[in-house]
Amino acid sequence: MRKKIFISTKIKITNLLILVSLLSFDIFNFLNLGNQKKIINENKKAIVVLTGGSRRLEEGFQLLEREMGSVLFISGVNPIVTKKDLKKILHTNTSEKKNILFDCCVYYEKKSKDTQSNSIEANKWLTENKYNEIFLVTSSSHMPRSIYEFKKNAPKIIIYPWNIAEKEKTTFNNLKKLTIEYLKFNFIRLQYLFKTNGNYEY
Repeated sequence: MRKKIFISTKIKITNLLILVSLLSFDIFNFLNLGNQKKIINENKKAIVVLTGGSRRLEEGFQLLEREMGSVLFISGVNPIVTKKDLKKILHTNTSEKKNILFDCCVYYEKKSKDTQSNSIEANKWLTENKYNEIFLVTSSSHMPRSIYEFKKNAPKIIIYPWNIAEKEKTTFNNLKKLTIEYLKFNFIRLQYLFKTNGNYEY
């Protein structure tokens, strides 16, 4: 009897260790995706910025100024935001060169409402304009989910992640944001796993 209990306990502990190992590996991959930054000095790429977080637009425009890409595409601009508003955010009035660069090489769309539609709308524009490589600009915690959506909805696009580090006031807030994004990331993976036909909202 004791032997059976010992064996049962051992199996439970083994299963728990396996589960913890798998979870740790998954979390490590999630965090790793959120901290990649590849610097490739070629201007044959598009720079794609996903709105929704601080410094994303500014960083994307800086990449354009540095000729890291030949165009900047902003996905998910608020419908009430105008071209004039975007120029104000990017301080293009401080330099004629910046103003010219914006007018020639910055594009945006206002249809996207979430990360899934970001990837779909961006893919449409990229395909129409014959770009298949992008610098994807978004926050570190949002990057894993963004890359996953692009791989599902824009599979022909090669992605170079450009993460924006988030500066939370406290460690707790940072952990909270990472936890929420990790849960969203896994929820989306499950949705795609059981998805059959048609799009869905989340």
